[in-house]
Amino acid sequence: MCCCTEQTYRDWESQLDDLTPSAKFVYTVLEYEGPLTQKTLAEETRLSQRSVRSALSDLTEADLVEERIYPADARQRLYAIDTE
Repeated sequence: MCCCTEQTYRDWESQLDDLTPSAKFVYTVLEYEGPLTQKTLAEETRLSQRSVRSALSDLTEADLVEERIYPADARQRLYAIDTE
């Protein structure tokens, strides 16, 4: 994670505190594993597809995770920690 100031870090931490445990878990897996598809996240976390989908939606809405096109299969999306 790249934080420029203490205020930026507190804002990020506050956003993460407001999320569900599943969203925090998905965020942590993305932090350690790097970009993953929704299917791979479900396999890695052993959460249901629905829980992963909801967590990714919450994380994307909070601007903590970004959605990208998955080059190997355009039908899938790749999710990564938003570093901007």
